[in-house]
Amino acid sequence: MMMTREIVKDLLPLYAAGEASAETREAVDAFLRDDPELMRLLEVLRGDADPSPAPASRPDAGRAALATTKTLLRRRSWLLALALLFTGLPLSFVFDDTGLRFLMLRDAPYASGASLVGGAALWVAFSVVVRRLRVTGL
Repeated sequence: MMMTREIVKDLLPLYAAGEASAETREAVDAFLRDDPELMRLLEVLRGDADPSPAPASRPDAGRAALATTKTLLRRRSWLLALALLFTGLPLSFVFDDTGLRFLMLRDAPYASGASLVGGAALWVAFSVVVRRLRVTGL
């Protein structure tokens, strides 16, 4: 059976670990003399060489991610509070001698509608922030 490059490549982990038989070691040694790329792969397997240069990362990437997450959490809290306020404000009511009375709906219907529209917009913004937080893993 003829030794091909792919066979030698499959045998390299055994060779690097020192678990290959003497015959296999001789065959791989002969093949490695003629193939510098496989020799580099063997060095990587043995830990003598770095498999690839590490991508340059910003040293402050972790801090930037933390700052972004904190900002999103703060924004989520404010949006929730404002969405609840603007949604609940037109629905506020009082019981008096005439019965149940919605305060804002009766006295200021246009402001009540504007408040509901603003509340709906705040709920949409809240859901966008929550989705962005899910992407970051929180």
